[in-house]
Amino acid sequence: MPEPSEPYRLRPATDADRTWIDSVRRSNYMMNAPIMRIAGYSRDEIVEAMNDWTKRSLGEMEKYDSLHVTIAETTQGIAVAYIMVLWPAQDDFAQLPQGYIQDLGVVRAHWGTGVAALLMEHAERFIREQGGLFVALNVNAQNGRAVAFYKKNGYMEEWKTMGKCLVTQEEIEAAQNESGEGVTGE
Repeated sequence: MPEPSEPYRLRPATDADRTWIDSVRRSNYMMNAPIMRIAGYSRDEIVEAMNDWTKRSLGEMEKYDSLHVTIAETTQGIAVAYIMVLWPAQDDFAQLPQGYIQDLGVVRAHWGTGVAALLMEHAERFIREQGGLFVALNVNAQNGRAVAFYKKNGYMEEWKTMGKCLVTQEEIEAAQNESGEGVTGE
């Protein structure tokens, strides 16, 4: 594992980074899956469902050329983390200019090294330079490591999304069978 003081350099992502970003994202999906909605599914089904959900949401953003992706790499040129920033993002409440952290991923061997904080600082600076006054993000409430990281970096809860499953796993499966869709939306 690298030392926390290991220097990283940042660069814009290219199309050649897509496969690597997808692999980092997939390796971290289990920490971010919505717990109530995955009961009874295998790890592979959960990863595929998360992957499909991510592709749908990112696909919408890419249409508008408003997604800015930055890669952090070691001085040897090895990619170890990325951040996706949506600018501009809609602030439905105050109608003020805002950015949105769509995704942040770090290769596990580089967790705790400061690379995520470096990327967050970069994203915040980028948003501010564009005229943004706020930055928002969503995090899975059960991902304690991520929640603690964001709080440590000055983020606070503004809203909580709460959920409650109203049916049994069997009823969910029956509904999916009726619609012809599995957990991955296929």
